[in-house]
Amino acid sequence: MQNMLEIARKEDQKAISEKRDISPVPYVAAAAAAAPIVTGFPAQVLAVTPPLFYFYLQTSGIATCSKIKEAGTTGDFSPAQFVSLYTNGTVWVIYGALAQDMTVLIPNATAVGFGLYYTSVFAKYHPESMMKWYAGSAAIIAGSAAAATLPNGLDIVGWTGCAMAVILLSSPLAVVGKVMKDKSTAALPFGPSLAGFLNASTWAAYGSLVAMDPYIYAPNGLGMAACAIQLSLFGIYGFPPSASAEAAKPVEEAAEPEKPEEKPKA
Repeated sequence: MQNMLEIARKEDQKAISEKRDISPVPYVAAAAAAAPIVTGFPAQVLAVTPPLFYFYLQTSGIATCSKIKEAGTTGDFSPAQFVSLYTNGTVWVIYGALAQDMTVLIPNATAVGFGLYYTSVFAKYHPESMMKWYAGSAAIIAGSAAAATLPNGLDIVGWTGCAMAVILLSSPLAVVGKVMKDKSTAALPFGPSLAGFLNASTWAAYGSLVAMDPYIYAPNGLGMAACAIQLSLFGIYGFPPSASAEAAKPVEEAAEPEKPEEKPKA
């Protein structure tokens, strides 16, 4: 009975793969040629690595939230990164359930939790209303849930997930204009940019060499490019001074007071 279920599952996956006969990125042909080679242990590594880097991406927001709490304001940070994290996670949970792919479903379930926490912290210290962000997120999630019940629901949710993945990985670029204007990366978080690049590259490898799923490798290929742009800004403008270094400046200056001018002798 178990063998029959396994055969049926493989046939369903084959039918899904045949229905996804699209080529949104140039390296599809190379991936298809390499797919038979990536089996056994290498395939297991590619299946385990992406969720680990995705978890790293999810936890990278902790440092940003700590800065927000310490400053008592969101400053120049954008809520796009946090809202897109839980929205993207929810869409991919739906997709993972439809495709019966636990490698996709489980790490995105944790992304929903992290994203909601980060968003709640951001909203607490954000001076403006977050209602438009909540409304947009709710519309995307509700639309994906409704689409999941349709005959072509897998495709609709997949394309929605593609769009959300690109938005998530490129969300730090929302402040790129300010970075270039100020010639400073103070408003661009390095942790999420690095985590996004590692996350996107491993998911692109998994999607193209193991899962053969364009809904996974296409958006992550674009995400790699977006994250590479973010990291290049640190190479151009350097890293901003740390808060501790800034706080130490007045102390250093105070440690060496100016000597009073000597009055000329009569």
